[in-house]
Amino acid sequence: MPTLSGLILCGGQSKRMGTDKGLILKGKQPWFTLMADKVKPFALQAFISINKTQLEQYQAYFSPASFIIDQHEVEGPLNGLLSAHQLYPKTDFIVLACDLINLQTATITKLIDSYQQFPDYDYYAYHNQQFWEPLCAIYTAKALKNYHDQASFKHSFQALLNQSKTYKLDIQQPESFINYNHPSSLAFLLDDASRK
Repeated sequence: MPTLSGLILCGGQSKRMGTDKGLILKGKQPWFTLMADKVKPFALQAFISINKTQLEQYQAYFSPASFIIDQHEVEGPLNGLLSAHQLYPKTDFIVLACDLINLQTATITKLIDSYQQFPDYDYYAYHNQQFWEPLCAIYTAKALKNYHDQASFKHSFQALLNQSKTYKLDIQQPESFINYNHPSSLAFLLDDASRK
C-alpha cells in the first residue's frame, strides 16, 4: 500500500508578491511551516518542495531531510510534485501551496476521506465550477508513474487533472482557497490580523 505524505510547494518565483511567500512570517512562524503543521493532525510526514536557491534560508526553520529540491525542467509548480515522485515513487502526496494559510482542517479531512473511500481514482481535487484547485489535492504514485507516457499535453496541473481519472470534490469552505500572491493581499491580511 502506498503511504500518504504532505508536500508543501514553495519553489515558485513569487514574482507577483516580490518576496519568497514561504518565508513570510505570521508571528514568528514562516508560512511554509504553518502549512506543514496543517498535515500534522493526520499523522502525515511533511516534505517541503523548494528550488536550490532557497535551501540555506529554509533549513534555518526545518529539518534538511524534509526538503525536496526541484529536479526537473518542467516549469511551474508541477516540477515540485514530479521531483517528489522521483525521490519517493511509492508515495502518494497531498500537495498544498505555501500561501493557502486559511486552509481549514475540514477541507483537508474531506479530501483525505475521499481518497480513502474511493481508492480507484488517480487524483483527488476540489473544483470551483470553473477550474480545479490543484494546490490542495492528492496525487497518487500509481498515476504519476505513467505521467511521462501520457504527457502529450501541456505540463500543467489543470491539464493533468482534466485528462486523468480525477475525483471531484465540491468546495464547502471557500476561505480555504484564498491565496496571497500579491503585496496588496498581504497588506490586507496584516491589517485584518491587527483588528483581531
